[in-house]
Amino acid sequence: MSALPNHVAPARLVAVATQELVEHLDPVLAVETILTFAAARIGTDSAAVHGIGISLVNLIFTATVAVGQATIPLISDYATKHDSVHIRRGIRAGTGLALVVVGLIAAAVIALSPWVVPLFTQDVDVRPQITDLLPLVPAVVVTDALQAVVGFGLIGLKRTVPSFLSTFICYGSLAAVAAPVATAGGLAALWTALALANLLQAVGKAYSFHRHSAFTENREHAPAAT
Repeated sequence: MSALPNHVAPARLVAVATQELVEHLDPVLAVETILTFAAARIGTDSAAVHGIGISLVNLIFTATVAVGQATIPLISDYATKHDSVHIRRGIRAGTGLALVVVGLIAAAVIALSPWVVPLFTQDVDVRPQITDLLPLVPAVVVTDALQAVVGFGLIGLKRTVPSFLSTFICYGSLAAVAAPVATAGGLAALWTALALANLLQAVGKAYSFHRHSAFTENREHAPAAT
């Protein structure tokens, strides 16, 4: 028997359930699912092309994860020293490295597309559509790398809420327009919208990172103001 009064127990249960839902909410997984449904509305071939394209993006994006995770202890160490200059220099270096690596891999995939595409499908009708989509793969993966490295930097600063909000807002907006965009413009429009959502995330996270990494400047100016 619960010790809580009858009118309190349901409210407490709802509060706990809501907290668990929010903590485990993954906006990236949710929007990927919605984009897949949007691609499927165009046709079965488009759904297959979209799935293969996302697989390529995820494979290339692995390099960004490695670079981003390497920046976390670096940024965290400089944060404990209140060293804004090296914090920002570190994230610029990490971002530059990630963009170069994923850009080169994406360019190699496009250059080697006659050999890469058949590894994913033997369907002669789907192959040309994948080749047509390949130029948008660098746009998506580069903008994704841009926002991700800054997001890892925010983790190093222990400021994860701005990163989550940026992802939630941008991907939430993308999810809302995915179906009509795909219906009106096909996969090219859907992937362009995805790249734009990634870019807007990068802008929002970069602003938050710059703001939260300015504590050294604030501390330096504080004594002069007193």
